[in-house]
Amino acid sequence: MGDASSLTPEQLQALLNGPALQPPDGVIPNFDSRENKNHIAEAVIPICLVATTIAVFLRVYARIFCIKKIGLPDVLMTIAFGCYITNIYFGYRLLHNPGVFVHTWDIQLKDMSSILYPLFLSASFYIGVVLTIKAAILLEWARIFIPYGVRNVFFWCVYGVLGANTIFYIIVLFLMNFACTPVEKNWDPLFVGGSCPINTQAVNIASAVLNLCSDIFILLLPQRIIWGLKMSRKTKTGVSIIFAIGIICCIAAIFRLDAEVEYTKSTDIIYKTSPVLLWALAEMTCMFLVFGVPSGAKIMSDTHLSSKLTTSLRSLRGKFPRRSTLGGGGTGASSSWPRSSMMMNNSSHADSSRTYYRKLENGHGGMLLTTIDSSRGQQMTESVEHLKDQAGVPAAPEAGMIIRTTHFVTREDYDGYEHCLAIGDGYDRQHPWAKDRI
Repeated sequence: MGDASSLTPEQLQALLNGPALQPPDGVIPNFDSRENKNHIAEAVIPICLVATTIAVFLRVYARIFCIKKIGLPDVLMTIAFGCYITNIYFGYRLLHNPGVFVHTWDIQLKDMSSILYPLFLSASFYIGVVLTIKAAILLEWARIFIPYGVRNVFFWCVYGVLGANTIFYIIVLFLMNFACTPVEKNWDPLFVGGSCPINTQAVNIASAVLNLCSDIFILLLPQRIIWGLKMSRKTKTGVSIIFAIGIICCIAAIFRLDAEVEYTKSTDIIYKTSPVLLWALAEMTCMFLVFGVPSGAKIMSDTHLSSKLTTSLRSLRGKFPRRSTLGGGGTGASSSWPRSSMMMNNSSHADSSRTYYRKLENGHGGMLLTTIDSSRGQQMTESVEHLKDQAGVPAAPEAGMIIRTTHFVTREDYDGYEHCLAIGDGYDRQHPWAKDRI
């Protein structure tokens, strides 16, 4: 805006009470009842906050009560969560004043600095979130997928991306905060004097582009290792969920980039800021989910939550027994659960001294076991039979006398990794993706 010092007090007052942006032709500014889309933010912000809080809780619970160890990734997650909560506060502040998707011409010029200041701060806290949570994710993957002492390709990729991210976000943070001199000119359109030598619009677009590339690279980085492992169907399902969350994170980053481009093309900055903030919030939430959700598997494993749930369901099903007839026609013998009988009398052997038991294996068909009948004498095994053919073996050996020795050889086959067992600790068998060691 021009130099306000040349205006009379009446002109200055009229300027401050007027719209912050000249409205389009035929549009009348509405300062008292602004048109908005607050219902979008009222749904998105609580959902993102709840999802992120659950992810953080899973991670903290697993590290404190299950693993009982706190690492650097957990500290970084805590810092990121603090910045995230601050951004949630700024989101609610925007929702309260002036509102979400509100046009700039519906805001008085005198209120612009109080609206732009929290938006200016939220951009810095966004950088704080993505910087620390991405570092936590990369360090966690380094701990899981890189054995101690290994310097393979995956190692250099992880720490290369970590270093590049750190340097990049620190530079962006510096450029955003010191784009104008003095700093107050960044958010106060009424500030007279100073200069803004840095093009903040170009910085925002470059930041969004490189941020999207970083998200995609971090998502694809461990895929070759993960899907190359032999995993159960349950584990593959969990990995697929994490992969899907990562894809959603990249989609949110794409929409945020599009919103940043639209922001730079428009003079209606307040309206165009809303989609940027909402997509950034969705992106940050997905990052927390990628980092925290895997801890849920550790909690379920240590607390046996899945087995307790299965037992509860079985006990609930047991309250509604099903009738069935054993043995077919006409005996009238019935049992509520045919496979739950632990002891059965074999009708084909009418010998009361031989009781047959059924061994249960997870509810599937059993295997008949029988007790040894000592009255029928000891059954000759192969070893006992061969003893009778050996020459020089007395019929009644003395106590402690060695009458036979047996030599046997055992071998474990690890699909071509036997050499590892001979020279070390089976390292390559445990970590087949690692080829180089110190």
